[in-house]
Amino acid sequence: MNCPYCESKNTIKNGKRTLKSIGEKIQYYRCHDCGGRFNERTGTPMAKLRTEPKIIEYAIHSRTEGMGLRATGRVYGKSHVTIMDWEKR
Repeated sequence: MNCPYCESKNTIKNGKRTLKSIGEKIQYYRCHDCGGRFNERTGTPMAKLRTEPKIIEYAIHSRTEGMGLRATGRVYGKSHVTIMDWEKR
């Protein structure tokens, strides 16, 4: 895996973290060249999200099918602001 900070290929696995909210394990890496620490989601639209990816996918699909912003939030138990943030990504 390439470092998102310096593009080096000189990286190693550096532990895992379980996201409590969804129980998903995220692999972390460390760059030998710049010392940066990152995970497999860094640099993707899923970076820094704590919601299960399937929930986000379903919510975005509901929006594209015409469901209102606030209604989508109610159905998936998230605020309308969160739904808007997902759409922006």
